[in-house]
Amino acid sequence: MNRLLSWFPIIIPGALFVWGASVFVIRFLRLRHTFKPDPESLVLGAVSHSLRERGELAANLGKLRTVHEKLLDALPFGLLWVDQKGKVGEMNYTGQSLLGLKPSVRGMDAGLVLSASPWLLDALGNPPEKPFRVTDKDSRRWEIRKILVPNGVGALVQFEDVSERENEERRRAIQNGYAELGEMTAGLAHQLKNSLAVLKGQGQLLGRQGFSEAADGIVQEVASLENMASSFLYWARPLTPQCTHVDLAAVADSAMTEISRRPCSSDITLERRGEGEALADPALLREALVNIIENACQVSPPGSKVLLQISDLVVDVLDEGPGLDQSDVGRIFRPFESGRSDGTGLGLPLAFKWLSAQGADLKVSRREGRGSVFSITWQDPSAM
Repeated sequence: MNRLLSWFPIIIPGALFVWGASVFVIRFLRLRHTFKPDPESLVLGAVSHSLRERGELAANLGKLRTVHEKLLDALPFGLLWVDQKGKVGEMNYTGQSLLGLKPSVRGMDAGLVLSASPWLLDALGNPPEKPFRVTDKDSRRWEIRKILVPNGVGALVQFEDVSERENEERRRAIQNGYAELGEMTAGLAHQLKNSLAVLKGQGQLLGRQGFSEAADGIVQEVASLENMASSFLYWARPLTPQCTHVDLAAVADSAMTEISRRPCSSDITLERRGEGEALADPALLREALVNIIENACQVSPPGSKVLLQISDLVVDVLDEGPGLDQSDVGRIFRPFESGRSDGTGLGLPLAFKWLSAQGADLKVSRREGRGSVFSITWQDPSAM
């Protein structure tokens, strides 16, 4: 009896374990029998899972396309892709802005879309090569590069308007050459004036000795050369601008009043619109405006108008002349290169020099329709 009782601690837990395992197995078999897989449910589940994966893939592709478009639009140059059928496949935002087009051009015939830009059509038909530059009918300069792409995907062209960059390069080259030219000119003019003083004295001596006709010719030529030497010295003179807050309209009115006294404005209407201020040297600004307005009057036909448009930090002088080609932009700011037989070639270069000395920039561009625009601009002090 005692021996039987000693087995109870082992028998009872073992029996409970067997009973529990049996119950678990029976219930598991019942559940498996109750929820027997349905083939139709399995198919629908697989289809649902596939559709969900496809939806996630489409969403990811949409996000990728959005990023792709944003990257293209962020490029600082135009990018055009024309497919193998001659249709505009893609054009980024910069390209659309440069050509004045809308996003709706995608899918349209490239020949129709680019009819106003034949230079771009020509680039599409040429083999890939190094970047090159062309000038369009509006004298805008374009840098173009055709990018090599795999056969059968069409043509890819990169284009950029470099007109302002070229003008800036010319202005900087002129400005950098002014210091060297001024130093050389000053030395030449000083030596020339000393020699002319001797010649003038000899001419006057001849006059007192009875050779008045020869003396008069010598004195007149010496006077002409003295004026030229004075112009050289005037050009080479160092500047010390005294800048202050200036009423641009008042300075412009003063310059227009001066020009109205000169013959060049006899058949020209002078008009000023707007008001503004800038940090400038009023004397140097007035002299620069006088030269620019005088040039505008000289190139404008009789009966036309020279207009000054003013706002804060900007003075625009608009003429109605023939306009400037791209090649003329660099020439007009080079000293002693005049387009007129009676000109000294110093008016616009001096204006450029005076404006640069006081922190202003002088730019010239072709005016829509007819004429040119000379723009004087100052940097906004708050942006510095």
